[in-house]
Amino acid sequence: MDASMIDPKIIVKAAAAIGAGLAIGLGAIGSGIGIGNATGKFLEGISRQPETEGKMRTWFMLGAVLCETVTLYAFVIAIMLVLK
Repeated sequence: MDASMIDPKIIVKAAAAIGAGLAIGLGAIGSGIGIGNATGKFLEGISRQPETEGKMRTWFMLGAVLCETVTLYAFVIAIMLVLK
């Protein structure tokens, strides 16, 4: 089979599948690292000053939600690439 006989549509679909996998993979890794660091610091802060747990919990939840938003954006981009 000659290289000039390969359909360009197949190459585009393959590249989109690879891009979708990279998008969701890197997005999930980044969120996992971010939430892991935030959780560690949150628990460290509570262990040092237990009376500030209420205030810290609000900010921790906000940070966790923002980290998860990155994963959701990566998921949406991956779906858009697969459905292209």
